[in-house]
Amino acid sequence: MPCSSRTLSRSLFAVVGIAALAGAFSLGVVVAQQVLPATKATQVMQQAIAEFPGHEVTMTILDIPPGGGSAPHRHPTTHNFGYVLEGAYRIKLDDGPERVLTKGDTFYEAANQLHAVSRNASNTEPAKVLVVGIAEIGKPRTVPERQ
Repeated sequence: MPCSSRTLSRSLFAVVGIAALAGAFSLGVVVAQQVLPATKATQVMQQAIAEFPGHEVTMTILDIPPGGGSAPHRHPTTHNFGYVLEGAYRIKLDDGPERVLTKGDTFYEAANQLHAVSRNASNTEPAKVLVVGIAEIGKPRTVPERQ
């Protein structure tokens, strides 16, 4: 049975439309999987605690570039205390609310708590966070969250 030019045009339009949608969805997946600009972590102190055998305190400065951050992760044996030195820091722990902390704000992250969101809240200004951690010596400090 011969196809009319009108039927052929409709079929071609449908195929092009489906291809465009498929491309848009796959592009969305690619965009969603883009890696955030990396956070620079500089350890400025590490000290064993004689009165708390097997544990140490660390002080780390996180320099988070505009739009930067890290993927969801946990600190299995580390209790972290954070203080925002500059900029705005977006944080979400476990199922808690997503918050934006600014200069002078603090946070506490319990050992093995899910750090679901950890990123700079600004796409134009850097952020800097001081993190003081109490950790078990010789244990992993950070592990990525399994997806």
